[in-house]
Amino acid sequence: MKNIRKKIAISSALALVASLVVTGLPSAHADTSTLKPTAAQLAAWKGKTITYYFYHDSQAELDTTNAMITDFQNLTGATVKLDDVPYTTLDQQLQARIAAGNTPDVARLNNPGLYQNVALDLETYFGRTYKSEFLKGSTLQVQDPKTSHLIGLPYDLSVNGPIINVDLFKKAGIAIPTSWNWATLIADAKKAQAAGGTDYAFAMDKSGHRFSTVMSQFGAFMVDKNQKNVLPTSQHRAAKALKLITDLYAADLAPRDLWVGTGTKYSSPVNVFIAGAVPVFFSGNFNLATINASAKFNFAVVPNPKELNGGGWPGGKFLMAFKASKNADLAAYFTNWLAQPAQMERMDKAAFWLPTRNDLVAKGITYSSRQTDMNTYLADAAATPAAAYGIQSVPTLAGNIYNNIRDLMTLVMTKKITADQAIAQQITYIDTQLATLKK
Repeated sequence: MKNIRKKIAISSALALVASLVVTGLPSAHADTSTLKPTAAQLAAWKGKTITYYFYHDSQAELDTTNAMITDFQNLTGATVKLDDVPYTTLDQQLQARIAAGNTPDVARLNNPGLYQNVALDLETYFGRTYKSEFLKGSTLQVQDPKTSHLIGLPYDLSVNGPIINVDLFKKAGIAIPTSWNWATLIADAKKAQAAGGTDYAFAMDKSGHRFSTVMSQFGAFMVDKNQKNVLPTSQHRAAKALKLITDLYAADLAPRDLWVGTGTKYSSPVNVFIAGAVPVFFSGNFNLATINASAKFNFAVVPNPKELNGGGWPGGKFLMAFKASKNADLAAYFTNWLAQPAQMERMDKAAFWLPTRNDLVAKGITYSSRQTDMNTYLADAAATPAAAYGIQSVPTLAGNIYNNIRDLMTLVMTKKITADQAIAQQITYIDTQLATLKK
């Protein structure tokens, strides 16, 4: 394991997390969940090509997407070119393509607010009632700020939380936790590290989004639903949370090289966890498929630690079609088709995603495995405080705010600033970002 250092009522819970005018289809209030192409559309689409700009967190996501593309091509006679890109350069590459006039037709996005001005108005194709098919809270980040029209679709929900190596916990004589706080988590992680002789005790995705979960648990938030900077009201609690995590990295109890050594890019220690080199991995359900396919030990998703608050942190991925598409009708239909119940449920089951459609939430998803783990994520979604959703009020800024706190944590880990200084700088940064909304 030392070589790792060298290689470095669930529906109500989800409800908290969170008209049809297709060519040739005149109904303004139709449910699009089973929408099929018209004969006119099939004739128009045959032989046409669209590009799907895509990234994946697991092989299951990629494999399922490729299979669904084949089904879509058979259905429509059109061709979908999958442009698979790394998550770490997702926005950088897409923004460069848009600026160069090479905009894809459809994209899977993490920060849809960055593309509000170039997104296709889906209500033009699917009507004003279209958004009612999805969980209300999940559509906030993909609504036009001026018209409130739907300009993208919530494709999946994500929940952050700890995943543990059960074998290492058992070796250390530690029961699988059903509730704990951060002091207990760290103590258990150190004990499991010692018992197993692992490289590290703890690991977290290098992500401001992931760290926001910890801040929330300590009662600290950055932006509220009114687009106000609320970090000054919880400055000391935020610094406490930041110091807690950065101390682990500074002490080499967490894979410091994967954080400090990767500059300003996101990185994940999922492979460190899969290698059995760390007993506690703080990530999210999006990594479950990869771990399930690769880990050679018993593992389990366990509840988030509770301090002032419990629960996780809201997140998700989104689908968006673009105005620049030369086949906008086809791009809009492909976006809708991917998010229809049959396709969404297929992906949810294969990749351990959480659904965004009201009908699937009401029905519930039965996973082929890891159902208990998924239920734990759902329970944490229910326990997530309402204040955690505040940052979604600034979808054009959220990514910048998350990334800045992440990079300030790097400075703390390298002892260039203190935790208190990092939070003070983050307060100033948020003020500067929010000021751009008033211009």
